[in-house]
Amino acid sequence: MIRNRSALGDAGPPARRLVHALVAAVAGGTLVVSLAACSGGGDSGSEAGSDGAAARSEMVAPGAAEDQAADAATGAIGLAEAHEETVDRELVTTGNATLAVEDPFAAAEQIAGLVEEAGGRVEARDERAETDDEPGSASMTLRIPADRVSATLDALDKLGDVRDRHVETLDVTGTAQDLDARIEALRTSTDRLRELMAEADRTADLIEIEAELSTRQAELDSRVSERNRLSDEVAMSTLQVEIVAEGTPAAQAKPGGFVGGLTAGWSALVSTFNVVVLILGAIIPWLALGGVVLLVVVGVRRQLAKARSGGPTPPAVEPEPVEP
Repeated sequence: MIRNRSALGDAGPPARRLVHALVAAVAGGTLVVSLAACSGGGDSGSEAGSDGAAARSEMVAPGAAEDQAADAATGAIGLAEAHEETVDRELVTTGNATLAVEDPFAAAEQIAGLVEEAGGRVEARDERAETDDEPGSASMTLRIPADRVSATLDALDKLGDVRDRHVETLDVTGTAQDLDARIEALRTSTDRLRELMAEADRTADLIEIEAELSTRQAELDSRVSERNRLSDEVAMSTLQVEIVAEGTPAAQAKPGGFVGGLTAGWSALVSTFNVVVLILGAIIPWLALGGVVLLVVVGVRRQLAKARSGGPTPPAVEPEPVEP
């Protein structure tokens, strides 16, 4: 090493300048490489940054997609609710009320007039006259347009004392839609069967198609009848009105349904028992008189029999003596 340094130190100025030039060249090359590396790092960093941004965008994208799906679901629910709101609901309304008035028969006439004015009809009417045990009363089954039920119930307040009232509404929209779909399908099926029957060229096919058509037509008629009955129940509500005389306890108002039938049966049994007792009470005196007459007749016949057996007896005949 000393020898090398000495050699360099002994070298002249040209040699020293050459060494400096080489050192400068090496340093410049190192600087260029470093700059290139920095620039490459910057490019890779930018690429990494873009990749990171892409990754971040990809990470954000699923959340945005979920939000969009949620918005779409909310929109679908909103459309469904709007569709439900636009569907005409079909409701069956039934009710009952108890009305206490001074004259049940006159009140029944007034109620019938109110129903006719409302566009309805009296489907059933039962009037019971006053008896010793029960005051007069009446029962009416009314069919009223659905939009006039409340007005009719309010009108009852003007006729007397409404002791109780009950109104119930049943939504039958689903049932009506199901019947409509079945009717439409059956009509399409029967029309197609008629076309096939017109095109049939064999007797066996014609008989088979006609039998199937009869079955489908009977089912169609049944469904149409059921749909008409449901439409009538929707259009005309049923209201049961019990009319009792004023002063009649609420407990004496005749209930309907099973309890009403049980009460009516018990009342009929009691009435029958009362009739039987009444008949027995009317018959017993005659039975007693007949028994007395029978005893007299039996006694007289016994006396006559004794009198006949106690008359004059014939003389006794003595036996003749036997000779020895």
